[in-house]
Amino acid sequence: MINNEFYDKLDPVCHAGLKASLNQETHAYDLQLKDKAWHNTNEFYPTEDLTSSAICLIGINRARVDLSSVALDPSRVLDSLYGLYRRRNYPGGFGLVLWAAAVWDGPDFDAVQQRCDIRLHPFSDHVASITTMEAAWLASGLATEYQRNGNEQVKALLEKTAAELMQSRFEPTTGLVIHAGKMAGFSNRLRGHIANFADQIYTIQALAFTSMATGNEQALDIAIQLADNMVKLQGDKGQWWWHYDASRGGVPQQHPVYSVHQHGMAPMALRAINAAGGPDFEEAIVMSRSWMDNNELGISLIDTGQPTIWRSIEHDDGMAGNMIRKLCTLLGLAGDRSSKPALRLNYETRPYEWAWCIYAGGIERAIDKGHHLV
Repeated sequence: MINNEFYDKLDPVCHAGLKASLNQETHAYDLQLKDKAWHNTNEFYPTEDLTSSAICLIGINRARVDLSSVALDPSRVLDSLYGLYRRRNYPGGFGLVLWAAAVWDGPDFDAVQQRCDIRLHPFSDHVASITTMEAAWLASGLATEYQRNGNEQVKALLEKTAAELMQSRFEPTTGLVIHAGKMAGFSNRLRGHIANFADQIYTIQALAFTSMATGNEQALDIAIQLADNMVKLQGDKGQWWWHYDASRGGVPQQHPVYSVHQHGMAPMALRAINAAGGPDFEEAIVMSRSWMDNNELGISLIDTGQPTIWRSIEHDDGMAGNMIRKLCTLLGLAGDRSSKPALRLNYETRPYEWAWCIYAGGIERAIDKGHHLV
């Protein structure tokens, strides 16, 4: 593993962000930086408070952060999380809620369903209706809960979710996953073969977890194939690109490149493969992190003055350009229009970004993993 100085530098930044983003009135991580100022996530993203709250609980637990340093009472945030799930009507977020409850030794699977007022029946329809990222979250949550309690019902649901990822989402010809299942909403199905980085990387992590929890060798094999292809497509500065064509292979749209992918999500997923008995992706991880200071703009995305890690390097061609790009993505025609696009720094940070950073740091330092698989 690489020198821990990388996370030593980022820990104070992430801890400060996590403390500031926890709303002591709502007991949720619903505060974020946008254009260098603090806002409520609800101003921009309708489910961000739910997903960020769950991921922050997961990350803080994995890093074994001193709870007083981030002003966290995990039981209150867990209680808030169940209420958020009931209010947000976001079925795809259930896996994150389950995952957070499992690592904090909270309610078991049946009790979490009750607290969230959800019944995953028929289960196959539920999994087929969510995006690949969300199905991967579900598999990771189920794998963590199964490791904690050894519940055979949970194992059966994990195996079904993993089968969906391997048989319905993974494209063997390109070694990539598609964006959504056959029962997903129209817009997700329309651009189904244009998947994003999150679809790919969370699937790698989830299948590695599945292999560790159940001994499923096929899950690890597909996770390795997917990781190998992602590494082949990695940029010369270590970039993990934004969109991938699961039907034809390749990268139809490179930017934005997100910091959290570089310092958190890619390292944590690639380390999971190694922990499951797969190869070591050390070189790709080193390149991934080096992008934080050696990137297209020649700047550091780590701002110790704010303090934060700024969100991304993105296109700088105005609202019209962004709308055209989004429309092309929806139609499955996404693509960077220039080999040297105009780029800018995006002065935004959402709470989950700090959380995945310290989660990856916890793995790197081999901190006691508790109920975590890696």
